[in-house]
Amino acid sequence: MIKVYKSPDAPSSLATTTRYDGEDVKLQLLADQHDKCYICERRRDTDYEIEHHKSVDNYPALSREWGNLFLSCRYCNGKKSNSFDDTLNPKDCGIEEDIEQRVDFANKKALFFSNISDPQHTETIRLLNRIYNGAKRVRTIKEERFMEQTISVVNRFLDLAIKYQEIPDVNTEKAIINELAVEQELLGFKYWIIRDNPALYSVFGQYMTWNR
Repeated sequence: MIKVYKSPDAPSSLATTTRYDGEDVKLQLLADQHDKCYICERRRDTDYEIEHHKSVDNYPALSREWGNLFLSCRYCNGKKSNSFDDTLNPKDCGIEEDIEQRVDFANKKALFFSNISDPQHTETIRLLNRIYNGAKRVRTIKEERFMEQTISVVNRFLDLAIKYQEIPDVNTEKAIINELAVEQELLGFKYWIIRDNPALYSVFGQYMTWNR
């Protein structure tokens, strides 16, 4: 999960209709978020929904507020529902800097930590744990496959990082830079792989200034 850019100009249908999911809204969110779910950062070309950062159930007055609307996948929207209204707003916060995002490959778990212990950071970590690790001790089949996909993407990037440290050739450097482009998936996890290693950060830190 990373900071998200939002166009300052609200789509016109939000002011001229009673809908929050007009085609212009979808097009602008797809463009702003590079076709990615704002929570799990997976690309969703067709499997996407308009998600309310503060839910319609609890904040009906914000149902057509542009700053409250984001693109999410069905999986994350279902997990978040109306139970996580106090998470960090990704348009206002560099979440990839505030919250450590790592993968415990041995135990097939995602790990999230923050030195900031206010309610919003705590609630965001609770949501991310629900998304990646499931709500119960044993994951459902969908949750298991979701985590397997996450591990595959992050592990591929980690392999590139290890390869570059062993033999820092131009082709591997270009591959890592490409994997750090804003339209790529799971940048929050990739960010911490690079940040944890001073040598890698000195080379690739400049490519992780997304949405600033």
